[in-house]
Amino acid sequence: MARGKMKQTLYVTKEVIKLIWQTSKPYTIYTIFLLTAYSLVPIAEAYFIKRIIDLLTLSLSSTVEFNAILFFVGLFIAVTLISRLLESQRNATQIVLGNLFGKYILQRIVDKTTKLAFWRFENPDFHDKLDRVRDQAAWKPLNTFYHLFDAVQSAISLVAVFIVLTALSPWLVLLMVLFALPALIVQVKFGTAWWNLLFEETSRSRKLQYYQHLMTSSHEMKDLKLLNLRSVFLRKYKVLYDNLFNEQKTLTLKRYWWDFFTYLISDVILVLFYVFLAWRTFMQTITIGDFTFFSMMYNRGIQSLHYMVRDIAGVYENNLFIKEMLDFFALEEESVKTDTHVPRKIKKGFEFKDVWFKYPGTKLWILKGVSFTIPVTKNIALVGENGAGKTTIVKLLTRLYEPTKGQILLDGVPIEKYDLTEYRSLFGIAFQDFAKFRIPARDNIKYGDLNRHVSDAEMMASAKKAQIHKKIMSLPRKYKTILGRWFHEGHEISHGEWQRLAIARALVRKAPAYILDEPTAALDAKAEYEVFEQFRKQVKGKTAMFISHRFSNVKLASEIIVLEHGKIIQRGTHKELMRKRGMYRQLYNFQAKKYRES
Repeated sequence: MARGKMKQTLYVTKEVIKLIWQTSKPYTIYTIFLLTAYSLVPIAEAYFIKRIIDLLTLSLSSTVEFNAILFFVGLFIAVTLISRLLESQRNATQIVLGNLFGKYILQRIVDKTTKLAFWRFENPDFHDKLDRVRDQAAWKPLNTFYHLFDAVQSAISLVAVFIVLTALSPWLVLLMVLFALPALIVQVKFGTAWWNLLFEETSRSRKLQYYQHLMTSSHEMKDLKLLNLRSVFLRKYKVLYDNLFNEQKTLTLKRYWWDFFTYLISDVILVLFYVFLAWRTFMQTITIGDFTFFSMMYNRGIQSLHYMVRDIAGVYENNLFIKEMLDFFALEEESVKTDTHVPRKIKKGFEFKDVWFKYPGTKLWILKGVSFTIPVTKNIALVGENGAGKTTIVKLLTRLYEPTKGQILLDGVPIEKYDLTEYRSLFGIAFQDFAKFRIPARDNIKYGDLNRHVSDAEMMASAKKAQIHKKIMSLPRKYKTILGRWFHEGHEISHGEWQRLAIARALVRKAPAYILDEPTAALDAKAEYEVFEQFRKQVKGKTAMFISHRFSNVKLASEIIVLEHGKIIQRGTHKELMRKRGMYRQLYNFQAKKYRES
């Protein structure tokens, strides 16, 4: 094992012990005690058997008190019983410690994930890393812990074995160690190969999980059946599964063939040892008890060496996975706390100053030198074809992303200087791709504003504005009904009703600024108009930005900004833009014509 790899393995092992120690100090200490005590049992058992055989052999030629034999038989039975007790305690403790650690580490992963910047969640490499960490974190560190202390356990046994066998022949000890090295090299080599294979397979494994999701999700099942896509995705699933299986099978078979050859070498040495031991016994230089004792000790030594090789390799292999988990925990978190607090009342408004943006890891500019203001008490509408950069502006304004170049200001201060939690609390937001929380309807709405106590009356008022109150009241437990079919007591609602619920969640927030990113896309024209009327009342005298493809809503904005390929190409009121021959007028007339034709 190279020096650098050894150093990394020691570092990761230290961090693993620290994590397990943080999980439960008493259980960690007790586990170490049990592992250590259990390692001494086989040596004591071998010694007591040697004394029994020696006494029995001696009784053939002289008088031996049977009580002396019974004494060692009693000690052997006592040690065996203690061994059983230690083993059962070790198993029970490992299960409890494993459950505690799984709970602790998964909570840390969830906590860490929620603290990371939003841009990571739109990065496939991050999802690969998160998948690997999530799949391995609950048990790999514990495996390292147990491999480590099993290795220590084996080392303790080996020290005793080496002391005993050195008295017989120092060459035996040297041969045992030398012939254990190939096994260690093979284990480390294939441990690294296994890690590299799983690392390379991660993205394809996620695709496999996606195919599983497609064929088991109620949301996609309608399309699968109506379009007869079941056989298409099942074939893709089988092909991908077989490829992954064959790659892992090939490496596994190769690994165990090499294991077979390394253990075969040890078995050859074992045969030579028995020949040597039988010759010494035949020549009467050692007793039959000695033959039994040395045989047991040598077998124990070989076994301990094999276990120690396995455990050292296990620590190394597990630590390759754990290193990524530690790297995950070390990821830079979203900067939240600052000394600059958001103003209690917005005085000037927001301003984009020459903002350029491209998504991390990409070369395409989504926004190119965008500059505009959202004055206090005014509302701005963003218009443009899909991909023009409208939603990206919303993500930047809400600090889900930071501009690549340029600045966004609030009352003249760069928004990144404000406390992030306080800054985001400025907005009441409704997205087109809203969240569907499988929780009671009342919580779905009240969670829109956790900065204050939302009364039931306010909650219902918001539901009425979003036109979802009647639907909720028709549900089995009304506002206490869990929404969605994920849980037994859940009740599903339509996509449009989910959208109304998301709008109610935005309306319940008492915020100085509102952002509406196509929040009514799933509603019909009449329902959308009524909901927007409620929004207009809600945002009156406040700052607002909204995106909509229905110009009946857009034309009422204080200012309309038209985007194309990440640039602002037009701006003004509806009347001003209609007087110009530009994209806005073309889009408006096209939509008006469609309405007239229908």
